[in-house]
Amino acid sequence: MTKGTENVLETSLLASVARVRSVAEAHADASNEGATLHPAVVEVMKKEGLFALAAPKEVGGQGADGRTQLVVYEAMAHADPSAGWALMIGAIMNGMMGAYLPEAATREIFAAGMTTSAGLQVPTGKARRVDGGFEVTGRWGFGSGIRHASWVYTAAMIEEPTQVGPPSFVQVAVPVSRVTIEDTWNTAFLRGSGSNHYRMESVFVDEAFTCSYPCASRKRGQAYFELPFIALVAPGHIGFALGVARRALEEITIVAPRRIKAWTGEALGTQSSFRVELGRKRAALDAARALGREVIELSMQRAEAGRALSPEDWAAVRAATTYTTEVAADVTSFAFRAGGSSAIYAGTVLDRCFRDVHAAAQHIAATDDAYDYAARVSMGEAPFNPLLLPRESA
Repeated sequence: MTKGTENVLETSLLASVARVRSVAEAHADASNEGATLHPAVVEVMKKEGLFALAAPKEVGGQGADGRTQLVVYEAMAHADPSAGWALMIGAIMNGMMGAYLPEAATREIFAAGMTTSAGLQVPTGKARRVDGGFEVTGRWGFGSGIRHASWVYTAAMIEEPTQVGPPSFVQVAVPVSRVTIEDTWNTAFLRGSGSNHYRMESVFVDEAFTCSYPCASRKRGQAYFELPFIALVAPGHIGFALGVARRALEEITIVAPRRIKAWTGEALGTQSSFRVELGRKRAALDAARALGREVIELSMQRAEAGRALSPEDWAAVRAATTYTTEVAADVTSFAFRAGGSSAIYAGTVLDRCFRDVHAAAQHIAATDDAYDYAARVSMGEAPFNPLLLPRESA
């Protein structure tokens, strides 16, 4: 896809987010209370084609690359964090199914148009080889968006009776009707994402609905799908964090002129100390955004050139994902604290941003072992991580 074409797609997708925004904001409290994204929000996101944004064009997707994805996820998270998170997970799962699964599976999954999907990509389940496929049993956490999903795309460890060496893993696509959803999403953080646990008990999965994990070969779609798993999801995590933090900063600039300090009788916005810190946090967020865009541009250039990411590239992608999330959490915490006691009430923008960005900061994609990895690379090491391995040849 050319740069000009990608810019046209980005403009179109951002226009779609703008049309979804009012619906997402209007139902944010209902999504929070119901512990899953409100159906009205899901429907308008479907109508606008947002769940298709990452999926290959061959399966009816928009084919957005990592650069465009970052911008779109940022915009949706800015409107409503839970909607932004649910979009990010659903769009990436659709993209992965469309890019890596065999033709027979994609024909069925996308037969009626773009689907909705969920799934944890940590192989906590077990897959036993049987005639024609696998029998899958296990329990997975954090199935964001699973209550509005039609398909679950998840990973499992293959049980080998005579296993020698490291285990093998498989990704499986299963209709949500064959999965048991557990009511576990009892949390104050990213509550509207509906990230419940789910489980399978001896579920047969046809071979056509499986692919290897985490290095399945790209069968269709854009160069973005040549990226290994961690780089594949980086635009989503970076974009989400930036969008939430930007919304928090915008909200505190609205609140500050009318928030009167009890002991001084002065508006928060008139205090130099507040303004200095606001300017500092804004600069920090701008810098984090520039870094995030830089590493996504780097990874996309490597993919488009058919080059594997070097250990130094990996260190940059992983560290930037963690760093942008940390900066976003710090910026949002500042805005929340500056908002005073009014910010603690459920349903305020600052309350929602504070809770949800700190949920993202707990995610495995943003852990501080990224810094350890970067430091070891800088000292001449190349630590092994299976999630960083290049894709298999088609």
